[in-house]
Amino acid sequence: MSSLFVIILLALLAWFWFDSARAKETATTAAAQACQTIQAQLLDQTVSLKKLSFARNSRGRIEIERTYNFELSINRQDRAVGRVFLLAQAVDSIQLDHEDGTTIL
Repeated sequence: MSSLFVIILLALLAWFWFDSARAKETATTAAAQACQTIQAQLLDQTVSLKKLSFARNSRGRIEIERTYNFELSINRQDRAVGRVFLLAQAVDSIQLDHEDGTTIL
């Protein structure tokens, strides 16, 4: 019985790891497209996981919600922060902070 539990636990950990890798790729693509939309530069070409939680989708089902932070530059001198919010594997929203305020895409 305990070996079955270990196998199930390892399978869940592997699924979570692959799901997280796919979510990070989605967030990186969304951040790059958002920066391109406002003619900004995505700095370091990376996003980093800031928050992991559970949230309900539009149908009321519980899914994993991830928040990724990234840095961008609009004028090629100053750094600003942006955030990509994912619900499961779908982009929920994107926030880009800059000196004029926050842009939500």
